[in-house]
Amino acid sequence: MTPRDLTPEQVQQLINTHDPATGLLYPPAGLQPYHDWLIQTLHRLASNSAADLRVSLSASAQTDCIVAPGRASLDGTEIAYPGGTLALGAYNNDTALVWLEEDGGVASVGVTDTASAWPTGVHLKLAEVTLVSGVITGVLDRRFETIFKV
Repeated sequence: MTPRDLTPEQVQQLINTHDPATGLLYPPAGLQPYHDWLIQTLHRLASNSAADLRVSLSASAQTDCIVAPGRASLDGTEIAYPGGTLALGAYNNDTALVWLEEDGGVASVGVTDTASAWPTGVHLKLAEVTLVSGVITGVLDRRFETIFKV
């Protein structure tokens, strides 16, 4: 969907309201201190835009991760992943590599250890999850390396 410019009347109607999706506050003209508002806005926009397919710790188990739902395009195929939980206890004292792939238009999450390496086929790197002594000790976000070709 192409963004469109708002009319002055539409802008006035938004002042002092919050966007329901991002939580963004539409400020009045001359808001002081503008810097706090700007930082809050950037923080909310970044948090919301980066939520798709984020790998994070599960609150219920020390060896589980949650993969947030999201959409991606892999080699020109649009796929949607509904989200899910990964049990990573088998990767204790190692690092689990987590990625998104598609098979016949269906999204799935793959996991392996560092010795096996990332897959050679089309995939989106999601995270490296480190487990030490039966506990997840770190989640390294790898999504942006693929998106921005770092």
